[in-house]
Amino acid sequence: MEEENRPLAGKKVTANKVDQYATKLSNGLLWLNERAWPLTVGILSVAGLYLYQYIQVEKVPLSILSAAAFTALPAMFAMLVFVIGMMGASILIPTFILFKRLNSTGVRLSDQLNLSPLSPQVTAQHRRLLLHWAASLVVMGIFWMSAVYLSVNAESGPLLTISWIVAIVVAVLAYVGIIIRARPAQVALRDLSGEFWLASVGAGVVQMLVILMVTVPVSRAFREYSDSAVLFAPFMFAELVVLFLVQGCGACLVVCMRDHKNPVAFASLAAFALIVFLGLIPSSGSKLGGLPLQGSASGGRVCTLMTWTGEAKVPRVLVDADNPQRSVKLRVMADSDGSYIVRPWQAKEKTITFVPHASVAQLDECP
Repeated sequence: MEEENRPLAGKKVTANKVDQYATKLSNGLLWLNERAWPLTVGILSVAGLYLYQYIQVEKVPLSILSAAAFTALPAMFAMLVFVIGMMGASILIPTFILFKRLNSTGVRLSDQLNLSPLSPQVTAQHRRLLLHWAASLVVMGIFWMSAVYLSVNAESGPLLTISWIVAIVVAVLAYVGIIIRARPAQVALRDLSGEFWLASVGAGVVQMLVILMVTVPVSRAFREYSDSAVLFAPFMFAELVVLFLVQGCGACLVVCMRDHKNPVAFASLAAFALIVFLGLIPSSGSKLGGLPLQGSASGGRVCTLMTWTGEAKVPRVLVDADNPQRSVKLRVMADSDGSYIVRPWQAKEKTITFVPHASVAQLDECP
């Protein structure tokens, strides 16, 4: 009888959890619906903020009060939410290991995260988990710092390939070891499930890719000034600090959402605050604000080659000297009033050229 009752009890618990999630979601949607007008004003204002930052930083002659720009604000905000959400999700993916069950008892690493100082022991557990997470980032940072050094100084060959493979394995194993050591004291090593071990390995690989994703643009910008791997070390350290803060705050935010009465409202306000914060910074606001405009104007092309029509009259600076029927590499800043607003690719000057649609026969991706 007891064995027959266990499945029924499990189904009841699952049903209760589903009902709880449905109730929280319903309450959250009701909360959003009751604040539709303030949210609409906020959405338009934030989209206008990003558009303004893009115009100011990139010096694009695009009127923020024009009908085309104003009607595009809702779509622009939607694209901003999507882009920022995807970027944030890609950075926060490694933190899934904190919410993975260690074993069948349901214990998680995130159980040690607690922002309210209930007792010195709880605070110590919270600090201990964050320190282990920081140590795991340092391990991956050392790996990629070594990779940057080798890319500058080492010669390619079989030995370098073998070294890469060994270094990747060692870095992932070190990451897994640190994550395992971060488990609660009452959980023995033998009690960890095989799924958690595999998830730890996967989290290590994903964390490695996330740091690579952040390091590549930083290193490219740094190489414009220096090729020294030693001078790049402080920038790498700053990158790891920012990544630690983002991932740590993200994990703590998820923990707060889990215990909040209205998690949908809490998450919405947190996401809105993040979008506003990024928009207030000119560099990030212009970069993110330009993504929807540039992507839609160029058909998703980061770098564009234009093929001119026979009667096209365009400035010489845009014409390829080797092939007059084509343009040099261009960056399409926006599309407004029947003209492409373009600038030579990677040009440091803020010069803008208007190219009428009638002058362009074809748009191609840069080789």
